[in-house]
Amino acid sequence: MSEAPSLLAADSGGGHDSILLLFICLIGVIVSFTLIGMLGSGIARRTGRRMTRAEWLGGTALPSVCATIALYAWGALHVMFMESDNMREECAEAGGAAKAAQVDRYSASYLPLRFTCRIDEGGSYDAAVPGYVNPAMGIAFVLAIATGAVSVVARDQRPAV
Repeated sequence: MSEAPSLLAADSGGGHDSILLLFICLIGVIVSFTLIGMLGSGIARRTGRRMTRAEWLGGTALPSVCATIALYAWGALHVMFMESDNMREECAEAGGAAKAAQVDRYSASYLPLRFTCRIDEGGSYDAAVPGYVNPAMGIAFVLAIATGAVSVVARDQRPAV
């Protein structure tokens, strides 16, 4: 039977830097509120005028960017608060007590967001970050890129006279 992993109080999943993740989350919140403000000011400026296709697509791209940032921050918070006490609990919750007893180390990944419980026999499994975060973040990111790119192309096209 393997012995429990030894973790110091300062240890965190894979040695990740909680201060860096906190900074990323803070920047994400600021950027999201800025983008929402830009969207609101664009809507307020319209005042009765019908939206063009470029404006509609740009208006779709901004919330998609905000959703991507918010989902990343949400997942990062799950990784950020993984301290030594929580790691064992999260691994037990995700894989069961039998698997958690075999865990000898932890690691974290930031793209895609992941907290991994590593088993001493060579296997691993993910825990802590909700399963919907990475797929939803990917969809929101692709939507943001696609609508933003089409918005720029539509804005640059001049109607034929």
